[in-house]
Amino acid sequence: MPVTNESRWDLTQETLQRLLERLHSDPQNAAQAYESLRVRLISFFDWRGLAWPESAADETLDRVARRLLEGEEIAQIEAYAHGVARLIALERLRRQLREQQAVSIRSHAVSEAVSREPDEERVACLGRCLGELPAEGRALILDYYEGDGVQHLEGRKRLAQRLGLSYATLKTRAHRLRVRLEICLRDCMGLDEGS
Repeated sequence: MPVTNESRWDLTQETLQRLLERLHSDPQNAAQAYESLRVRLISFFDWRGLAWPESAADETLDRVARRLLEGEEIAQIEAYAHGVARLIALERLRRQLREQQAVSIRSHAVSEAVSREPDEERVACLGRCLGELPAEGRALILDYYEGDGVQHLEGRKRLAQRLGLSYATLKTRAHRLRVRLEICLRDCMGLDEGS
């Protein structure tokens, strides 16, 4: 996962303590408030379809803590954290979109090259590559691409529900598995990156 310069800053014990004190004066309640805020941030990022929502929530809290350390006066920590979360969501969504476009361009080139190869070789390589995936990943990708049209979309929504995932999280996981398969297929068929 690419990391922004802003997120490379390490949270220190002193900075975390300062954030906890701002969340609540009682240490026990402060820890609960921190965890509660973190869970809400994770839900916020997950709902928006971001990959790694836990990481985004941690980055949000780190940035808020950093601002406190820098002496910024923050009247309402939770509201401020949600504002930071919106900015991080935009940053990460832009990054995800750029990455997806790059993968889509590569996938199209690989698909065109693969479609020119003999079917037997492609089928054998696909079988080998599917076999290299963990059983749950293999089942997910096969179920994800089953069906077509409206049934296809409904099947994906049912799959997400069955796995206890949001639809966006399911799409992200399927995308990652597809990229792995495409890389494996390219290697198996002897295609280079530029093919």
